[in-house]
Amino acid sequence: MRWVICAVATLALTPSAFAGDFSILRGSEPTYHWGGVYGGVQGGYTSANVNLAPAAGPDVGEILRVTTIEADQQISQWPVLSNRSPASASVGGFIGYNFEWENIILGAELNYNRVSLSASSDGSLTRSFTDSGNLPTGHHLFYTLNDSARASLSMSDIAQFRFRAGWEASNFLPYAFAGFAVGRANISSSATISYTAVDFPDSENPPLVPLYTAADPLTFGPQSQGNTQNNAFAYGVSMGFGTEIALASNVFVRAELEHIYFAPVDGIQVSVSTARVGAGLKF
Repeated sequence: MRWVICAVATLALTPSAFAGDFSILRGSEPTYHWGGVYGGVQGGYTSANVNLAPAAGPDVGEILRVTTIEADQQISQWPVLSNRSPASASVGGFIGYNFEWENIILGAELNYNRVSLSASSDGSLTRSFTDSGNLPTGHHLFYTLNDSARASLSMSDIAQFRFRAGWEASNFLPYAFAGFAVGRANISSSATISYTAVDFPDSENPPLVPLYTAADPLTFGPQSQGNTQNNAFAYGVSMGFGTEIALASNVFVRAELEHIYFAPVDGIQVSVSTARVGAGLKF
């Protein structure tokens, strides 16, 4: 009977002893879980490339609509304006949710940043050209045309909806993201066109009578056209990568690089690059 009691006791104690041994072999459980709701604040440095060169094109096209010289010479495409590269500090915040699946972390995030990106350009271009469109046979008008233009953009707010994918490495979470962006900006553009033209007809016998002479040239303008939009929205796509580091069970810091490409608004196209750091809480 004593041997039976000892055998039963041994069988009862063995699983718990083995479990303890295997726990030691497995190591300690992770001290940080990335899944769930999180949020925080951030700040950084933002630089932009503002393509103002084509901004006044629609204004020029409106002034010269249905004219032969616009159709033949593409005056609305002349490079009157230049691009600009403004930069500013940025501050904002973020809130999101992570789904945790083993070492893979998937999530969605709302991200907002306040910036101060302002750019403007003005210029003037004078060109001479000959055009014979819609003229009687043998007549050729020699034009001298001046195109003056100005455009500006001021962007103040950028919001994003981003999808994230990361790989959990203990307290580190490197990740990449892509999403949709909306920027709020004030934009304006204007153009002024003026020209003169003199007719130089072909040499014929009898001579052709010039339609316009130096003493009595064809004149146009100056005529102006402009456009202003306040609180206009620019839509684009964003992408980038970063890493988060857990400092405590619900506190983390992050650093990331981001690029946003916005579709043109009234001929003005903006792309934005940002380097930022942030701190957040996991709830």
